[in-house]
Amino acid sequence: MVSSRPKPVKEGPLSKSKQARHVVGKVVRHVKVHPRGICSNQQTAFTPEWYECRSAIKEALRCYRRLLSDKDYRESISKDHGMGLERGKPSGIGQHMRLAKLVRCLGKWVNTAKQIGCVAGIEVGDGFHWRGELCIVGLHSEFQKGIDCITSLNGSKIWATSIVDSGRYDSCTRKVSSDEFTYCGEGENPSFCGFKKLKDQKLVGGNRALMNNMIDRKPVRVIRRFDNIGNTNESGYKFVYEGLYQVNRCWKEIRMDSGKYVYKFNLVKLEDHLQYEPQWKVNNVRTRRYH
Repeated sequence: MVSSRPKPVKEGPLSKSKQARHVVGKVVRHVKVHPRGICSNQQTAFTPEWYECRSAIKEALRCYRRLLSDKDYRESISKDHGMGLERGKPSGIGQHMRLAKLVRCLGKWVNTAKQIGCVAGIEVGDGFHWRGELCIVGLHSEFQKGIDCITSLNGSKIWATSIVDSGRYDSCTRKVSSDEFTYCGEGENPSFCGFKKLKDQKLVGGNRALMNNMIDRKPVRVIRRFDNIGNTNESGYKFVYEGLYQVNRCWKEIRMDSGKYVYKFNLVKLEDHLQYEPQWKVNNVRTRRYH
């Protein structure tokens, strides 16, 4: 267990704690955080375009959080854009889908085109309060699914762009090291099937996409939920972007609790110099910063 709980810190959108710790079983995980705007090992700064995108992301997050906390503002924006007023007490995923839609109506979504690889304006270690925030900044467009996918232009192939380990679907099953873990495929989760008879997982959808990432050597973005660390939301957790990972292996095995086959994927974090596209970096810059 974590020996002491970090003291709460006042942080703005996209700010990072100095260190985040997460417990999985008996394994204590540390999130590596680079200094703002500089890759620690490469002395690399980002381009002005990258910083402009980051500023737009911060503005989108401020808008999202204001809509969440200010009912009058929320209803005013809803009325201005022809959306009906809220019925009853808003809560859960439905509320956050509505907020994301309002942010889109205001023209504040960023990185709207799905893509494989890093996302402009986002650093490894950035934290987000809600799943809806991952959507509006372009990190992960699915509100509930753990695996987000993109399809080839001719529709013949599918790849995974990102995965979210929220702890809801028993997905992150085994931690190998700080930069390597095993991810369980989607579908047929005992915790959410109720009285439905479980079946073997199939190599379709997100599972097929992750296998294609392995075959074609395409990276996938990894976002994880952390509980009880600095700058969490009102429910005591936040999502942290951990960077680009490579799917190294895929296999099937039988779950001990259900006796059904599940797919598992071994993911390893890419080296620091591969976390950002060359087009967003300015090399050999030590002190210059853009705002």
